[in-house]
Amino acid sequence: MSVRCSLITGSLVLLIILLQGYNRVIAQCTNPINNFPYLQNFETTDGAWFSGGTGSDWAWGTPSKPVIQTAGSGSRCWIIGGLTGSSYTNGEASWLQSPCFNFTNLRFPYISMKLFWEMERQFDGASFQYSIDNGTTWITLGSANETGNCLTTNWFNFAPITYLSPLTTIRDGWSGNIQPASGSCRAGNGSNGWVTATHSMLQLAGEPSVIFRFIFGAGTICNNYDGFAVDDILISETPPNIADFSYTCTDGPTVSFTNTSALCPDVFSWSFGDINSGTNNTSASENPAHTFSGPGIYTVSLTVAGPGNASSSISKDITILGLTTSVIKEADCQTNAGGSASVAVTGGSGPYTYNWNTTPIQTNAVITNAASGTYAVTVGQINACPATASLLIPLDNTCTGVYFPSAFTPNNDGRNDDFGVNGGVGAIISYKLSIYNRWGQLVFQTTNPFQKWDGTYKGVKMETGSLVWYAEVTLRGQSPERKKGTITLLR
Repeated sequence: MSVRCSLITGSLVLLIILLQGYNRVIAQCTNPINNFPYLQNFETTDGAWFSGGTGSDWAWGTPSKPVIQTAGSGSRCWIIGGLTGSSYTNGEASWLQSPCFNFTNLRFPYISMKLFWEMERQFDGASFQYSIDNGTTWITLGSANETGNCLTTNWFNFAPITYLSPLTTIRDGWSGNIQPASGSCRAGNGSNGWVTATHSMLQLAGEPSVIFRFIFGAGTICNNYDGFAVDDILISETPPNIADFSYTCTDGPTVSFTNTSALCPDVFSWSFGDINSGTNNTSASENPAHTFSGPGIYTVSLTVAGPGNASSSISKDITILGLTTSVIKEADCQTNAGGSASVAVTGGSGPYTYNWNTTPIQTNAVITNAASGTYAVTVGQINACPATASLLIPLDNTCTGVYFPSAFTPNNDGRNDDFGVNGGVGAIISYKLSIYNRWGQLVFQTTNPFQKWDGTYKGVKMETGSLVWYAEVTLRGQSPERKKGTITLLR
């Protein structure tokens, strides 16, 4: 009979304890916290967080343990295994539970906290859960070794943790220590100090009754470690994205864009402000390229969103220049010089910079004194993509023939003072002139049609007499010719 009464008494005590815990949860959510950001550093109070479970040895205060010697900030925090010593309860399956929160006005809930763990790797560990039904159901937030975005840092480093099983079937959490392995006790993966763990909680947006809890599980051996500590819990809106981009002018009207947004958005929406480009006016790529349909000023916009925070937009004006070139004057057919050309700019507002590939470089809208040939010009403007165009300055074709005189008088009177090719010299693309005296000695030779003979040989003026010349000439668009004749030098 006494045994039976003892069993009944024990059951009643357990029922009372469970009802007390249930009533405390219900009471929490009658007056939930709804002012955010919520920051609890546990300096002046325990923050209305409370512990329970099997073998719970959570403590609030100033830690002084072999490894965990300080709080995350200030002097106080919550910690497993008491404030001193270096062990926690055998077979522990405990929890540390938060007050109730009303997330009705939170669009992108986010949590940040400082953690310190020092416990047997794999077998002992802690995790973090939430409930939206007053503690009837608990859901683990996140998973082990999450990667892929900057909103999740230092979250769960191990799975599965063996002795979380009494409290959850999802055994992802924090586990490990900095001690050397000893016997069967597992080592490694300790935090080796306070670390900041963060996670977005988009699934809880708008929820009116949210409670959180840390859970901790331990086996019955290898428990001589400092435990698990919590401090500086921040609940707020997730830091928003900050949209931004850079761009590079790659080829004429084609521009390459690079997303430089913070924090780490994963949804991108571009509008290039170029309705004439049709379906190419938008892009969902992170780093797209766009070829603009013509010169002008375009407003390019980028909106970024995700992975669990507010979107952000930015717009920038990009100027695309258009160039039109024209020949003003052809190159002279005898001197192959004196040509001129111009470039006109559309799409921009100036002032412009000009760079022609002449020798020397000319930097105006009009080039002058140019030989026949193809020329390129690059035009720039501040905050505009530079544009490049080319044109051909032709040779005046009114005097394409060439001839050699039969005599010359090198007396420096300014008339017929030298001998060489005349006529359409600018049309010559290949040339060689050789002059011989009556003894067959080569007295002059050149491959430059603009270089003439001055009547000297080895620096000495030659006397009046006849000489023989040979020329090989190729005119633009014609076959090579061989010419020969005699020239009379008159003094």
